Amino acid sequence: MSVVVKDKKELFLEQFRVSEGLSGESIAAQIALQNLAFPSTRDEYWKYTRLTKIQNSSFSIEESNDDVKVLSIDEKGAHINCVNGFFGDLIGKLPEGIEISPIEEVRNSLVEYQHEFFAALNTAYFTSGIRIKVAEGVVMDNSIQLNFVNASSGIQAQPRIKIEVAKSASAQFIFNFQNEGNENNFWNVVSEMKVAKNAELNVHQLQQGGDENYLINTIAVQQKRDSRFAIHTICLEGKILRNNLNIAVEGQNCETKLNGVYLASGKQHFDNHTYVDHIAPNCNSSENYKGIIDDKATAVFNGKVMVQPDAQKINAFQSNQNILLSDDATINSKPELEIYADDVLCSHGSTTGQLDEEALFYLKTRGVSEISAKKMLIRAFVFDVLDEIKLDSFRTHVEELVDENFKV
Repeated sequence: MSVVVKDKKELFLEQFRVSEGLSGESIAAQIALQNLAFPSTRDEYWKYTRLTKIQNSSFSIEESNDDVKVLSIDEKGAHINCVNGFFGDLIGKLPEGIEISPIEEVRNSLVEYQHEFFAALNTAYFTSGIRIKVAEGVVMDNSIQLNFVNASSGIQAQPRIKIEVAKSASAQFIFNFQNEGNENNFWNVVSEMKVAKNAELNVHQLQQGGDENYLINTIAVQQKRDSRFAIHTICLEGKILRNNLNIAVEGQNCETKLNGVYLASGKQHFDNHTYVDHIAPNCNSSENYKGIIDDKATAVFNGKVMVQPDAQKINAFQSNQNILLSDDATINSKPELEIYADDVLCSHGSTTGQLDEEALFYLKTRGVSEISAKKMLIRAFVFDVLDEIKLDSFRTHVEELVDENFKV
C-alpha cells in the first residue's frame, strides 16, 4: 500500500476548493496554480516578505448574515459591505448612470494570474465579486465605499472587484479594511480597474484590518488616452500586509498618481509593491510613499517605473522616504527605473533616517511635550502625501488617525 505525501502547497490549496464548478478564466487559473510555487523569500518579488505563517494556517469559508458595525468615512456616499469575503446589498443611493452587478465568472482579466500565485488563487476560487460600471459622462460628487470586515475568525475571504469608468466620466471609491477584533483571517483581494478615454478614477484605501490578520491586495489598472488615475493607500494595521499595484498606461496624455503612507509598529509587516508601465508617449506619473516604522516592525517598498521604447516624453517621479523610531525597526526600500526611450525626464530616490533631533529639541524648549512634539513632526513628515487627497472626508479621517492612533 503506497502512501501519498502531499507538500505544503497542496495542503494549503485544498482548503480553498469550492463545490461549485469552475468557469471562464478560473479554470486556467486553477491550472496555473498547479505550476506556480508558493511564494518564498527566494523569489525576488517576495524577497523581504516571509509568508510561512499564511501557508501553515488553516482557513474556512463562512458566509455570514451577522450585522457588523461599519465605519462610515464618507457619510454622503453609498456603501457596500463585504463580510467574510461576501458582498451584501447597496446601502444608500447612487446617481443615475452607475450600474452594479455580481461577477459570476472571470473573463478578460487585467491581472496576470498566470505568473502570480495569489492572483491565480483569487481568480480560481474567489468567494464573491461585484462589477461597478460608471456610464459615459457621469460625474460622482460622492464616493462609493466598499467595507471589508470579518464577522468571525479563521476565515479566508477572496472578494473580486471590477470597476469600469467610461469615457469622460469621473468616479471615486473608498476601500475600507477594518477590524472587529477577530483573528487569523486571510484576505486575498483582487481588483481590476479600467479608466476610459478622458475619464478620471480616484481610489482611497484605508487598511486597518487588525494586527492578527493577513491581507494580500492586488490591483490592476488600465488607462486609456487622456485619462487620470490616482490612488492613496494608508497602511495602519496588519500582521502581514502586502499591496501589489500594477498600472498599464496605454494611452497618450495620461496622468497617474500613486501616494502612500504606512505607519508600522509592534511586529507589523507592511509591503508595498508598485509597477507603472508607460506604454504610450506624453504622459506624467508621480509616486510618493512615506513610512514611519517603530518597535520591531518591518516595511518594504519596491516601486518600479517601466518606460517602453515608444513612450517618449515621459515625466516620471518616484520617491520613498522613511523614518525609523527604534533601533529594531527595519525598512527595505528599492525604487527602480527601467527606461528604453531616450526623450524622458525620470527621477527616483529613497531616504531613511530618524526624527530631526534639533526640531524635537526646539519644540520641547517651547513647552511642547515630547509625545506631542513627535506627533507634530510625524504629521509634518507625511503632510505632503495627505495633502494630495482631494476627498475631504477621507483626508480628515486619516489625519485624525495619524494624530490619535499612532503610538510614539
